[in-house]
Amino acid sequence: MDVLTQRSELTSVDREWAANYQQGDVLYYTRGSKEHGIEPRAYATVASIDAAANRLTVAKDDGKQVTYDPERLSGITAYREISRDFAEGDRIQFTAANRELGVSNRDLGAIERIDGTQIDVKMDGEKKRTVSFDAAQMRHFDHGYAVTSHSSQGLTTELVLVNMDTNVHPELINTRFAYVSVSRASEAARIYTNDAGTLGERLSADVTKTSAVDLQQIHDQPTKNQPTQTQEPPMTNSREHPLDDLRRQPPTEPMVSIPEIVRHEVEVDTRHYAPIEAALPNESSGYNWKRETGDIESYQHNQTGGWLHIDPQSQFYDRQVQPTTREAALEHAGHIPAHSVDDNTQMQSHNSSNNNDQGISL
Repeated sequence: MDVLTQRSELTSVDREWAANYQQGDVLYYTRGSKEHGIEPRAYATVASIDAAANRLTVAKDDGKQVTYDPERLSGITAYREISRDFAEGDRIQFTAANRELGVSNRDLGAIERIDGTQIDVKMDGEKKRTVSFDAAQMRHFDHGYAVTSHSSQGLTTELVLVNMDTNVHPELINTRFAYVSVSRASEAARIYTNDAGTLGERLSADVTKTSAVDLQQIHDQPTKNQPTQTQEPPMTNSREHPLDDLRRQPPTEPMVSIPEIVRHEVEVDTRHYAPIEAALPNESSGYNWKRETGDIESYQHNQTGGWLHIDPQSQFYDRQVQPTTREAALEHAGHIPAHSVDDNTQMQSHNSSNNNDQGISL
């Protein structure tokens, strides 16, 4: 069977250039285009590429071909077709959400029956249910015997087998990856690696981001030529309690100075709000930070309820923690620039788009 795998290496900027596509790529159009006769949520296949003129020619499902400038058409996800062999009893994983089937991205199940292209899948979970689909139409699935550490968050199994390859990019092997991978096991975890000698050092890498406040603290430290002032250190456990708990405790003894509390709050705000301020430098007003999922920060608008999920590299994600385009994320959140509509229209747009979004789903 031919299934679709996302070309996740293409950033939103890469997708604006025809040279980055390949003949045979399958494109999914979130919003479509009235100008080119492409319906929303439609698929098309790349037929030819004119890199010099930056033009793509795609073949739609009805056989008609359309040529356009990819820089002027956003809301596109690129896939490749790959061949997979499936049999009854195989574990599979869905690679995109499907409302009709009631499945989310990265949901797991086992094939119960295959009849031609018709597949019945018994879904994992406490609630026993079976979904049926035509593999010629719904092609967003793959083998589910192994999952990435990122998509395994929230899952638990008795035995976990972890592949830790020290040859991958240094930022992929770190303390966070080690914790998420090993903590999925309820009974035992086995680690397989190509280099046991250096693995411990690689896994000790801390990926915590340095905030502007941290840099200022380093800058404020006295140098050898500056006199030092003796200050009473705060209690060693003061940072281990939520700030609200600290304020509720009776002030029988000095715990921590007001400047220290303010500095801590500013440090947290700076770290959590940095991704949205970098991705939307002029349009982040009104979004409040809600939670952190790995490197992804989630924000919700304080009036309209719209959600955005962004990582430090300004990559946007949907609520199933899958990379998405900036335009698709803003459209799903109902994000409309403040200067384009009045407050009431903006409120209605957000509410109509986000009734079903409650943040990232793991």
